[in-house]
Amino acid sequence: MENTNLSQPADQFAQPEDEDGKIKVRESESSAITTVDPDISPATENKSGTSSFRQVLPKLVIGVALGSAAIASSIYAYRWWQYAQYHQQTDNAFISAEIYPVTTRLGGIVTEVLVKEKQAVTPGTPLLKLDSRESLVQLAQSKAALDVAKQQAEVTKDNVELATANAEPIVGSVVGSNGKPVKLPALSPINAKQIEVNRQQYKAALAAIAQKQAELKQAELKLSYSKVTALVPGEVSNQNIRIGQQVQAGQTLMEIVQQSPWIVANFRENQLEKIQPGQKVEIQIAAFPSRKFIGNVESIASGSPIQITPISSDNKTDNIPNVPVNNERRIPVKITFEPDSLGDFQARIHPGMSAKVTINTK
Repeated sequence: MENTNLSQPADQFAQPEDEDGKIKVRESESSAITTVDPDISPATENKSGTSSFRQVLPKLVIGVALGSAAIASSIYAYRWWQYAQYHQQTDNAFISAEIYPVTTRLGGIVTEVLVKEKQAVTPGTPLLKLDSRESLVQLAQSKAALDVAKQQAEVTKDNVELATANAEPIVGSVVGSNGKPVKLPALSPINAKQIEVNRQQYKAALAAIAQKQAELKQAELKLSYSKVTALVPGEVSNQNIRIGQQVQAGQTLMEIVQQSPWIVANFRENQLEKIQPGQKVEIQIAAFPSRKFIGNVESIASGSPIQITPISSDNKTDNIPNVPVNNERRIPVKITFEPDSLGDFQARIHPGMSAKVTINTK
């Protein structure tokens, strides 16, 4: 027996399609079912969502970064403002120190140079020597002249004693208190005059001795000038003297720089309001950028080196000087180093080095 129900055509189960190839569902099966695109799948929908997130992510990152940068900038600006309220800073500063020129009172030829550049010296350290032969001759002459003067003084002294001993006395008389004559010895006028002459000669001889002694001291002093020594402790600088060089009296031969430097910092006028002596200072020297030094404000100059127009005494004119707003004037401030801060750098810090200073005015 044939089963006619199983032999129905296969197209009975096929779903009808529209002109675009989309499957249509019978209205009798479900009124809620609509046309379905067979090319759309769940995987395609997930891929589309991921692509949209990737497009938004860079914008989100940039926004967060800009916001963070704005917050960081605001915090930095606020902290810098707080820092600036209690600190005054300038890089218009340089190292200074006491510099003593070494000169000579005596002209001559250099015979010895006893020190080198950057050598440490103390008071009395020999620096150089000049040709002293002429001074030695003058010293010998002065000694001889003094000996002659002493001999002449001895002769005049003997003359005084001899004239006094050889004088012939004459007898005179006067009336005593009892009314009787009294005989008194006396010298003759000739003898008395000779003795006085001898005494004056002796005094002149003594004066000649004093003069020759002064000349001898002058010759000794001149001889000492041929040996130039240090007057202060410090370090030799600008030593450019050579053996055989002719120098003149008063000429600067070298310099001695004392090893106690300080800083001259030139601050603007509007920075001086809070700066006071004794305040702590942080110092940075350009030659040693990795090292920070500590110092103190010692003094503030009374005025700027720039000449300011004096106030007019004419009452009919404006007595206020016309100073441009942008005409920036600077006032020198002296800053000293704390001794413990210098350490091994004391011998390496030299005048003229540039520096940057920050004064804590809190």
